[in-house]
This record gives sequence, C-alpha cells and structure tokens, in this order.
Amino acid sequence: MGSKKTLEQRMALAQDRLSKLKKEASEKERKAREHKKFTVGGEVTRVFGLDYDLALVVGFLEHFNKLSDEQKQALKNNGERLLKSRLENASK
Repeated sequence: MGSKKTLEQRMALAQDRLSKLKKEASEKERKAREHKKFTVGGEVTRVFGLDYDLALVVGFLEHFNKLSDEQKQALKNNGERLLKSRLENASK
C-alpha cells in the first residue's frame, strides 16, 4: 500500500514548490535587467568609443531629461532609423 501524505506534508511540498517558482521568476527578471544594462552599455561604447568620459555621458543623460516630449520623440525616431539601418546592413 502506498504511503499517504498528511495535509501538512502536502502543504509543505506545495510551499517549497512555490518558493522555487518565485526564485526562478526572480532570476529571470534579474537576467532580463542585466541583459538590458549590457545592451545599453554596448551602445554607449559603440557611440562614444571605449575611452569615453563618464562625466560627458552623465551630463548628456541629464540634458536629455530636460528635453521636451517632441524632442525626445525625434531622437527616438532617429535611433529607430539607425537601428533598422544597422540590422539591414548586417544581413547583407
């Protein structure tokens, strides 16, 4: 005859499974954040080069925050165009 688990044992197993699922979800979120940071860092070095001045980058970002929504949208549109062009050139 198979052993029957008590309600407490089943609850403990379910709690362990829930903890593992939460940990896995947290790890996926962390990896996604790290990937995004890595990608942005790659773009910074692509534009400014490896020997960039951090103060210049921070100053640029601060200036960006003061732009109007229209100016930000224009920059975004230009960036999207550049990224699309880069992808098209990479596939050639």
